[in-house]
This record gives sequence, structure tokens and C-alpha cells, in this order.
Amino acid sequence: MIKKLFFLCCVILLSNNLLKAQKTDVWDFGGAVLDTSLYNNQLTVDAINAFYPGVTAGTVGPTVPSTTVLTLTPGVLTFKTGGNDRLYTTNTAITRYGTSVRTTDPNYTGGYYCNGAAALSNGTRIFTMTLNEDDQVTFVASAESTGNTLIVTNSVSGQNESIPIAAVNTATLAKFQAKQAGDYSIYCSLAGKGDFFRILRKAATYTTVSGTVNLSQAPGIAANYGISFTNAAGKTWSSTINSDGTYSVKVPQGFSYTASLTNANGYIITSGKTLDLTAVTDATFNQGISVLKVILFNVTGNVTGLGTAISNLSLTYTPDASTNSIYVPQPTVNKTNSTYSVQLEPSKQYTITALGVNDYQVAPLTITIPSSDTSADLTFTAKQKYNITVTAPELNATQLAALNLTFTNVNETGYVYNFSGINGISLRNSTYAVTSGGLDAYPLQQDLTSYLTVNNGDSSKVLKFIPVTNWSFDDKVITNATPNYKGMSFTGNVANEIAKGHLIGQAGSTITVPMKPGDKMKVSYYYSANFSINGGAAVTSTSGSTSNVESVDYTYPGTSAGNVVINVAGQTYFTEISTTPIVAYSPTITVGSGKNYSTINDALTAVSRMVRDNTQRVTIAIDPGNYEEMIVVNSPNVTLKNASATPSIALNNKGLGIDANAVRITSYYGYGYNYLSQGTDNKYNASVLAVNKANGFTNYTNVSGTTNNSFWNATAVINANNFIAEDIIFENSYNQYISQKESQDVLVLADGNKGVRPTTANDLGVQSKTFTERAAALGVPNNIDKVFLKNCRLVGRQDVFFGGTNARVAVYKGVMMGAVDYIFGGMDVVFYQSAFAMNVSEASSDQSYLTAPQQTSGRGYLLYECKVTSAIPLVETASATRAKPGYFGRPWAPNTGEAVMYKTTVETSDAAGFAGQSLISPAGWLNTLAGTSDRIYEFGTIEQSNVNNSANRVSWSKVLTTPFLTDGTEITTFNFTKGNDNWDPFAGLTTLAVSDTTSAKMGVNAFASGKKIYITEVKSSTEVKVYGMNGSLLKTINVNQESNFDFTTGLYIITLKSKDGIKSVKVLVK
Repeated sequence: MIKKLFFLCCVILLSNNLLKAQKTDVWDFGGAVLDTSLYNNQLTVDAINAFYPGVTAGTVGPTVPSTTVLTLTPGVLTFKTGGNDRLYTTNTAITRYGTSVRTTDPNYTGGYYCNGAAALSNGTRIFTMTLNEDDQVTFVASAESTGNTLIVTNSVSGQNESIPIAAVNTATLAKFQAKQAGDYSIYCSLAGKGDFFRILRKAATYTTVSGTVNLSQAPGIAANYGISFTNAAGKTWSSTINSDGTYSVKVPQGFSYTASLTNANGYIITSGKTLDLTAVTDATFNQGISVLKVILFNVTGNVTGLGTAISNLSLTYTPDASTNSIYVPQPTVNKTNSTYSVQLEPSKQYTITALGVNDYQVAPLTITIPSSDTSADLTFTAKQKYNITVTAPELNATQLAALNLTFTNVNETGYVYNFSGINGISLRNSTYAVTSGGLDAYPLQQDLTSYLTVNNGDSSKVLKFIPVTNWSFDDKVITNATPNYKGMSFTGNVANEIAKGHLIGQAGSTITVPMKPGDKMKVSYYYSANFSINGGAAVTSTSGSTSNVESVDYTYPGTSAGNVVINVAGQTYFTEISTTPIVAYSPTITVGSGKNYSTINDALTAVSRMVRDNTQRVTIAIDPGNYEEMIVVNSPNVTLKNASATPSIALNNKGLGIDANAVRITSYYGYGYNYLSQGTDNKYNASVLAVNKANGFTNYTNVSGTTNNSFWNATAVINANNFIAEDIIFENSYNQYISQKESQDVLVLADGNKGVRPTTANDLGVQSKTFTERAAALGVPNNIDKVFLKNCRLVGRQDVFFGGTNARVAVYKGVMMGAVDYIFGGMDVVFYQSAFAMNVSEASSDQSYLTAPQQTSGRGYLLYECKVTSAIPLVETASATRAKPGYFGRPWAPNTGEAVMYKTTVETSDAAGFAGQSLISPAGWLNTLAGTSDRIYEFGTIEQSNVNNSANRVSWSKVLTTPFLTDGTEITTFNFTKGNDNWDPFAGLTTLAVSDTTSAKMGVNAFASGKKIYITEVKSSTEVKVYGMNGSLLKTINVNQESNFDFTTGLYIITLKSKDGIKSVKVLVK
């Protein structure tokens, strides 16, 4: 009895262990806890929060630490993060970037978003998973764009699978089996940004598959024939053939297999070829297999005409579809003897295809054999070639003699043809990319070149070569043995790393750069440096940082073209070397017809070439007109100014036109489309458009966000400090009208597109809500300081004006025109008496959200005495009515995003059903973007509807009764702009009411004239205090009548306190 009990206990324990062993390991990025009787939950809330060291659990907004190896389960699963990767989850206990899980599948509450492609070179955004043989793995994943796959590799077994995954919002269950035990790399294909929601790993559960093998149609099959089953990973399981004509094989559940015969040449499986166990959970499964004998005869012959090219030859024989043949011939080529052999069915026509020898054509093209062995030779002849005439007008005879040309067949992989010089070139029919070489001794490079097409006749191609003035070290391999690179020459130990875009010079090496009289050279470097230029002072750096790029300028002193030598004294990482002609400094340059420059971009290029100190500003005076350009301001201290004596920022003709005295800078790129005009810098390029139109496609993918200096396809990117714009319209026409250039462009639908856009210039159909998407007019990157817009208009719909973290921006009056989250980002910005014009269509769902603050620290948005209004119907928009009620905004960074509405005048709607209602809905704010924030304020709102909605605001916003924020900061423009250097761009433009809590009876005032400060309209005893802009109290007096006193030059805040209240004003003593 005791033995029986002991045996029973052992059985129970063994059963429990087996049950536990069969549990599925699960890693859920939402921290979900699945049924513990079925799953081993490996990724807990605490484990996910540990991704963010030093961050309070549950914090919203942080990105995942970059280039960090996350150990999800020790010894089993790791992942190396990339830059700005994000975790999205609705689980509030988890630290996360946001709550918008990037799938509509309700089964998943969290996901890891890769904000960039995987990098094989350093393992970034790649999972490493240790698996046992036959382990079953499921990745629940998607990609940001279509056409991507989940890549699974194991270098030892050679397993390399590509499993298709859907685009964003659709979760794909990508499954694979481990071919053998070892470490596997799993990642989203290199073209995409992956989203990973859940990972599951389960030890294989096996099913015994058996059935009868029907050999009634397979007489004479060998006694030792076999049946094998192969999965997608290429692993094969061989079955046992029993004496009773049945087979049996044990294979893992959950996958599909393909059955094949072994030791049975001339026989094929006609039924039961596919074994589908994807939904099978039983221990046994029955599937019969039928085998058919195919009557075959040998076909042999000689292969002539190929010469050594026979080494690349492979053959296929395809039966005519009308024969319904299921037999697949397996030809072999004896490349040593130049013969071939194949077995074919008689009386059936086969088409012969020769692979690997596309420069030749084969005869015969078809074959039908009798019921006997047959001999048939295959004869190859070279395909006809046509003469190609190449000209290169910019090259001299010496350069033409050094020129090498490469023609790459773009339709047939591996077919590349090289020629020395431009003569004697002939090619067969196809399309070719044309590239050049041999000119590295000269500062020349081939310009963009369209494909060459050869179509049954001679053809020609003109190659244009342009001077090289920028050496980026990221387009060609440079080693110690490389003497020249685009006219630059090297000695000593010099080499580049293309992926990192830098050239490393070791001690004792030299770099010789060609220069011309009047040129300036800029040498950029990072991490470490020790070099000199033409024997000058040493340039050194020990920053140890690859993000901190430093530079030094050198002006060429020569009177004729020559070379400048950079002598390297210690290891130096050069990121770029460039030369530009120096332009004489001028405080004002002009743009317009017959002016200094015809385009704003040309003027900005000229400014970048000026030699000036950091106190010298350049004003670009722009004649009124429409400038369809994408601009990037890279030079500090630049002003763009409307040159009209009576400048205007008015729109007309439903937003299509502008006033005769207006300057409009406009472009049309937006999210969801690729453009044939788009260069690799994400900007418009007429040459790129011409080449891509000729080729019929583009290889470039439009990027949004901050990637590649896009800033949501901004018309203007302000990438330099101390920028000023005066009386300029910055517009993105994506949701306004079809511009002239857009009508001439070719758009390719991409992920997130809004459908086919109109193609006729001036079409206003894109103002429809259905076309609304991200398309910025103005972008200010992180850390850009002192951007000042004076009486400007910004025009767009969604994401119109972006300002990055630590950017300081001031906006004086003007009009901000947009719809969805149209002022967005982490900038510190003050809008003084600006109009916020809701630019929406008449669609019932089309509402405006003015702001999307994203600050994590510091100050945020201050709308000071601004006006909420609407685009003017039928003048600034095609809409026939004013906007419907919208919202002040919705935080983009929960908890810390800051927006302050100070004395905002809110106009009313006249839209159907909303006539007379406030343009701001009673709730005021939404939390639908990223959550709520404690830094949302409103003070002194003036409702023209005469309805006080302050009591109806959302609970998490703060309606203030005094003009002080909860941290004690007084609401003044200066407190938002001052930073660490007391910047006050509004000083002198107007007298600002800094805080006004007085009753209507308080009339006392203060102002400055000359060197005196005047106190006027004193009705009773008044205390006067004068403060410096740093907050220090400088003077206190009490007055009972109008008074004045002398004061030193400067800007001051004066507080006036009497029995009627307190008033503060800002004065400028000159």
C-alpha cells in the first residue's frame, strides 16, 4: 500500500512539473497579468518601471533610456533600445510616454514603440532570445509603415525568416519555431519602425501525425521511399513508413508543414502535401497521402555559346498551364562539360528559362518530347547591344581620360557594366543607373542623373559634374590606402566610418583641401581633436561627446587657387569640412525681382557666407509677393522683413490669395505622402523632381516629427538664435489649397495618407476635414534661443507652429491660424495681443484645439491679452461660417505641460447650431492627447458671449482669481521671456499692464518720458514702488498728488497701491 501511495505521489508531482513546463512564458508591455495557470508572466509592472532609473513609477512623458540593454528575463530575453523610443500603455502604474497604445486591438494595453529602424551594426532595436530546439515563439507586433516584416535569424542553424507584419494600429501574431537551440535575433525589418505589444514563448507540444499512403497510382516505387515534413524555418522531420502502408511522424503543433518524398524520383504527392497544425491541440492527427507515378524521360544535350558565363547558368522548365501538370522538373547543368540533363513528361510543352545569364538568349524557347529519351542542345547567343553616346561638358580631356562609368541594370539584380572613358559603350535593352568614378583627384562630383533607358535603338546621356565644396565622409569608403577623396588628398593614417559620418585622422597624418581666393573653410569635429591649419594655432578638444559638434573657420589668404594642409597632431574625429566663397557683410540685403537675390534661400545662403561678429545683424528685406520655398535659417542674428512701406499680412480669395503688400513664404508637404520633389534633406529640390519624374519613382520616404530636420514638414525651420521676422506670412498650404508647385509635383500615397489629393493648382478642396493632417508652417528646434515674430501670420491646420524644449520664442501681435494642436511642443513662448484664428471647415466634427503644451520643466505658453477668433469666412477660408466652439488646448506632456491664458478675449461663433456661443467650449480643455496637467491656467477671460464659463472648466485646469500661478510666479510677459539673461523683446513696443487687480475706480497711472517717471491721476494716498527687471526693489515713495522724479535709463516695473486697488505697469526710461 505504501509503495502504491508513493508511486501515486510521484505521478502527481511529475504531472504538476509537466504542467508547469508547458506553461507559456509571456512578456506583455502593458504589464498585463495573464492566467497564471497557463502563463508565466515575465514582465511585471515593477520590471517595466525599472526601465527608467530614478523616475517615479507611473510618470507620464519620459522616453525609454537610449542605447541601453534591457534585460527582460535574465538568460532568456534582452533588448537594446534606440534613441527616443517610447512605451505607450493605459496602465497608469507604469512609467510611460503616453497612453495612446498603437493598436486598435483591445487585447493589448501597452506597446514598445521603436522610434527608428533596427541597426544590425550595433544591435540597436533588436531582441536577443535564447531558445530551445522547437520552441514556439509569437511576437505580437506591427510596423509604422506597410511592407515590413519581422526578421528572425540564428547564425548557427542558418535560420532566417521574414514574417509579414501589418502597419500601425493592426497587431500581427508573427509566429516562428526555433530550428535548433541557441540565441536568436528578432527585429522589425530595416525599413520600418516596429511596435511590440506582447511576446510569447512555449516549449513545443508535439502531435503524432499518421495516415495511409495511397500508392495505387505509384507502381514500382522504391521499397525504401520516405516522406518528410518541412516547416517554414527549413527544419525537416522524417516519417516512419510502416509495413501496412501507413506512415507516422511526430511534429510540433501550431505550424504548417510541406510534405515531400525521398528516394522516389519520378513520383509526386498529389494530396496531403500541406499539413496544417496551426489550430491543432490534440495528441494525434490523421492525414492521408496519395502518391502518383509520373512517366518521365531523360532529356540531355550540350550547352553552347556561353563560354565562362555558364558558371552562372540555371534552368527552369515550366509546363504549359493547359496540361494541368503538377510535376516540377529539376534540371541539372554540368558546368565543367557544358551539358545539361532533365526529366520531362512526354507530349507536354515546356517553356525553357535560362537564369543567371541575362545577357544571352536561349534557343529553343520551348520543348515537347516524345515517349522516349531525347537529345536536344541549348544554344545561347548574346542579346543585341546598342551604342550609347555619353557627354560630360564640365570635364576636360584629362578628366575624361580618368573617368570610369558604371551602368547598373535596375531591373535585373547583379547586372553591372563598367567602361573606361566615354567611348565604346554599348548596352542591351533595359534601364540603367549611371554612376561615375576615377575623379577623386579632382574636386568634382556627378550631379543627380536620371536613368538611361535602352529600347531597341541607340541612346545618349549627358552627365553633369559639379564642384565639390563639402566633404561629409559618409558616401565612400576611405582607408589608409586612399590617396584622394573628391579632390581632397591624404597622407598617413586616415580612415572613415561611413555609418557614423566621420573621418578619423591619427597623429602625423595630413589632409589637403583645395581652396580658391576669397574662400572660407569650416572644419567641424567632435569627441577629440588635435590639429592645425596651414601651420596655425593648435585646435584641440577632449569633449568625449559625439553630440557636441565644434568647428573652426579658416580664411584662405591666397590670390590664386591652391591647397590648404590640415596637420593632425593627435587623434581627431572630423565630421565635415566645407569651403564657401566669402560674401561681404551687409546689414541689409534685398529679395525680389531685380533685387540682390530672387529667392529667400539664395539670400540665406549669402548670409551664411558672410564674415561677421555676433553683434552684426543681417536684415533680409523681402518685396511683397508669394515665395513658394522651404527655408532653413542656420545663421544667427537674421531678420526677415516685409520690405513694403505699408506691410500687410492679410489673406483673401478664401485663403488662396494675399494682399498686394504681403509677403507669404509657403510650401505644401504634409504627412501621409511621398513627393518626387523631395531630396534626402526632406526639403523641396527642383533637380530631384526632374530626375525622379524621368525615372518615374522616388526612393525617398517623407519623414515627419523632428527626424531629418523635418519638423512636421515645416515651411520654415529656425535653427539659429536671435531670429526676427516682421510682417511675414508663414504658411503650409497642405490644407489650404493646391499650390503651383504641388500641381507640378507627383505624390505617392504613403502610410497615413488622406487619399488622392486634387492636382489642379488653386483647388480649395483640401480645406475639407477629410484632408486634415500634420503639416507645419514654422518649426523651432530644441534649445534655439530668442526667436521673435512681430506682426506675423502663421497659416495651417494641424500642428502649425512647433517649438522644441528650451526654445525661447516671443510673438508680438499677428495672427496664429490653425485647427488641431496647432501651437505645440516644449518651447517657452509668449504671445502678446495675438489673434488665434480657428481655421476649420464646416464639417460638424471639425473643431480647433489651440495649444498642445509639452514642457517637462521651466515655463510654457503664455497667451497674454490675446483674442480667440475665427478665420474670416469666404475671405481667409472657403467656409461660409465662422468656426464652431473649440478648446484652448490639450496637454501633450501630462502633469507638466504649461499653458496660461491671461485676459483672453473670446469671440463667438455663427455656425449653425452655435450662433452666439463662445468659440471656447465651456470645458475649455481636453485630455485626449496625453492626459491632464496641473499647469493649465486661466485668468480674466473676457467672453463676448457674455456667458461666464469659468465654473464649467475641467476640474484639472485652474481658473485664477489673482494673476499669480500656483508656484507664486506673477503672470507677466517678462517672467516668461526673461530666462537667465533678462530678455524682454516687448520692451519699448508698448506699455504693458503687468498685473491689474484694480477696480474700475482706480485711475492712477505711471509712465516715463525722457529721464523722468511720472505718476498721474492720483486721487488718494498712493504707494509707489520701482522694481528692476531682476525683481530688486529700487525705490519706494508715497504720493498724494501727481508727481515725477528722475531715474536712470532702463526698463522698470512700477507698482501703484491705493485704497482703490493695486496696479503694475512697465516703463522704459530713455
